[in-house]
Amino acid sequence: MAVEPGLAQDRVMLEWARQRPDDGFVIGVALRVQGPRPTPERLAALVTARLAQAPVLTECLHGPLREERWRPADGFDIGRHVHVLNGAIDLHRSAELLANQPLGDDRPGWGLWLTGTGRDDEYLLAYRVHHAAQDGAAVAHTISRLFDARVPEPPGEKSSNAVDRQWAIAPPCKQSRLLATADVPVEALRTISRASGASLNDIYLAALAGALRPWLPRAERDRPVPVRVPFNLRLRQDRQDRGNRCGLMRILLPVEERGAGRRLARVVEQTGSWPRDRTRKVMDSMPHHLFWKNFSVSLSPEDALGSATLLGVHTPLAVGGAPVTAGLALPPLLSGHLFSSVLFRYGTRAAFSVTARTQHQHVRDLPHLWERELAELTTATRA
Repeated sequence: MAVEPGLAQDRVMLEWARQRPDDGFVIGVALRVQGPRPTPERLAALVTARLAQAPVLTECLHGPLREERWRPADGFDIGRHVHVLNGAIDLHRSAELLANQPLGDDRPGWGLWLTGTGRDDEYLLAYRVHHAAQDGAAVAHTISRLFDARVPEPPGEKSSNAVDRQWAIAPPCKQSRLLATADVPVEALRTISRASGASLNDIYLAALAGALRPWLPRAERDRPVPVRVPFNLRLRQDRQDRGNRCGLMRILLPVEERGAGRRLARVVEQTGSWPRDRTRKVMDSMPHHLFWKNFSVSLSPEDALGSATLLGVHTPLAVGGAPVTAGLALPPLLSGHLFSSVLFRYGTRAAFSVTARTQHQHVRDLPHLWERELAELTTATRA
């Protein structure tokens, strides 16, 4: 049996989750699919046909503490990873229910959930995975490989045990987190980018700064707000589907700036250079105890108010021939951060998602404020 040592980053994140089982250490994406909902058997057949493109789905990070290794999972069964969530009400409620579904820790830590949106001709397909197994870039890579619309679909399922299989009906959840979203045309971001020279990530972060300005208590608007922004460290020769290869840059969002254009300029000043090479070298040589200390600090309330991630899937997607029309992220929610946000790009749309503990219901206001700030940036950069 071939085994490979887990990276220090993966081992630390797994240990963190074991010590804090109530942390929302799961990341995912929900895809909106236009067409009739497939049977669990059909979805399992589609995924099975493409497992070779995402081998991490059949692997586990397992072993003694701080010596965990990646190895093939014993008795891998696709049926344990395909779930059906019934009783959908509408798109947003269904997405929030998906974000709260429990993820088993006794098998490869991922799952697929099928649920409706309240419409007969549409459904949601969520892919969710433990963060120690995959970071955001690996999630986007996996989705692209599993549901690439350009790859021929396998024939209909002919498994002899398809009739007898008992598929997992997703259990009721405890609703420990909220999920709020806003959906905008990607072209709205690109218009600002062409006018300002800023990247889409810069625009996303500047709009978040503008959203936080009216959202924060008045006494907290006179100073920058720190957030943690992941950035990809993978090289072309690295495994793209497995583990975590990302840095966490601390960005100060200039909420004290009154003008939207100036807020964007302040963000651009900080993101002109991402320390990828230096970060890789430090992370590859850092001993476990220092890695643990630095990781703990980056997730503390004193370090950052939240995290902000940009993800994108550029491959056209389909499930059993039915096109994926849009998607939204199901962000992880870690430790002392108040919120976690992701801007997910697919096709012509960009979805801003934010999650927080349910006791922080005021976080639901952020997507609307973020969308409003995007309009302010359009006006400011047009002048």
